[in-house]
Order: sequence, then C-alpha cells, then structure tokens
Amino acid sequence: MRFASLGSGSRGNGTVISHRDTHVLLDCGFGYRDAVTRLARLGLAPEALSAIVVTHEHSDHWGGVAALASKHDLPVYASRGTWIEVRGHGLSHAVEMRGAFQVGEISVQPVTVPHDAREPLQCVFESDGQRLGVLSDLGSVSQAVVTAFRELDALSVEFNHDREMLMAGPYPDFLKTRVGGDYGHLNNAQAAQLVQAVRDTRLHTVVACHVSETNNSPECVRDALDQSLNGSTIERIVASQADGLDWINVGQQ
Repeated sequence: MRFASLGSGSRGNGTVISHRDTHVLLDCGFGYRDAVTRLARLGLAPEALSAIVVTHEHSDHWGGVAALASKHDLPVYASRGTWIEVRGHGLSHAVEMRGAFQVGEISVQPVTVPHDAREPLQCVFESDGQRLGVLSDLGSVSQAVVTAFRELDALSVEFNHDREMLMAGPYPDFLKTRVGGDYGHLNNAQAAQLVQAVRDTRLHTVVACHVSETNNSPECVRDALDQSLNGSTIERIVASQADGLDWINVGQQ
C-alpha cells in the first residue's frame, strides 16, 4: 500500500491511498481541472479511482468532490452528518459511512474527531496488514483518537499552526478563536504530542499535513517534528499546498 497528496492546506486537500488496482481518494478540495492535473502528476487518471471518501463538508475537503464523482461515476462515502450538510449534491452513488468498510483491496476505518463540522471523520486505511492513519482536521486530541491511531506504519497528521504566529497574525479575533479552539485545528505542539502518544517501533513515516501558509512555516513544523521524534529514525516529511506529496510506501521496503 502507498499514499500521496494532491495538495494539503486551507486552499484544498486530497490524499490518494492505493494498493494494486484500488485507488481511494480521501477528500477533494480542488476544482475538476485542477484535481485531474494533480492526479496526473501521480500517474493516475480520474477514471482509475475506485471511490472518494469525504471526511467532512468544508469546502477545502468537499469542494471538488461532486464534479469529479459525477463525471466519472464514482461512489462517494461520507458520514450521515456530512450528507445532510451537502444536500442537493446530485450524486447517484452516495454512501453513508457506518463503521468500517471495504473498497477493493483497502479497508477503511472511520474515526470520529473533534472539529467544527456536522459529523467529521478521519480514517485509518489497511491492506495486507499495512496501516496508514490520516488526520487532516481536528482541534484537539481525544483518547479515542489516540487509541484508533496506534499500531500504524505511516501517519499523516495536521500541523496546522504555530500558536504564537496565529495570535500575532492577521486573522480577525473570531477566526483566531475558531482555529485555535478545541474544534478548530491542531497547533504544532498538539500535533507533536499526538505523534509522541501513538509512535512505536512499527511507525516509520510521519507526514505533517494541512500546514497553514499564514500562521505556520515548514521550519517550525520540522522543529516540532524533530522534538517529538527525537532519537528515532522515523522519516519526517512536510506536505505542501502547491505540490502535495509524491508516493510514499506504507510498508517498509
């Protein structure tokens, strides 16, 4: 199993998880043409996708889903709360996520997270014993999240903002409160603590995703990652909004 990012940040998110002929797209916050271009960078045509899984209804995760799914007749999985929020989507293959499910070679385990959406979920993907966790949007770390995201081979986790940069930055006060609140987005310190809580000898790759272009920097993220993974050989990667992330193997080679 392997994974790659179409792009990661407040202007659009999308992650592809693949094993053999199964290709699952987790979220699509990019317009149709942009999404197709970004898929092509990874060597994939949209018709090769097996399904789209949507974590929640915010536009940077949902914005391009309906166009991509309708043009290529793809099934779309989302929580009941998300379907309520995006009513009128017009999709013929809308599936409500109710616990773990299978898409081709890949099993998907949805996990409820604290975020300011109707019914937000993040996911653990598994195939042939290899496990990938993706946590792109959550405002705080619950015990349920820590429990669900243990025993992973690879983890992609939100390092959204540096707390001091957010407070000193240009956002209005209400938005600073939202982003920094328990149902907003993880700051670097929170994300580092989560990585420490779930890391074990099995984990070999950590990707920092959904990094704010306004309230964070790759350097701050790398410092936080280095502190949380001090003394380990775990690979540390920062995904970008513009370029996403090239393919990474979930299982060690």
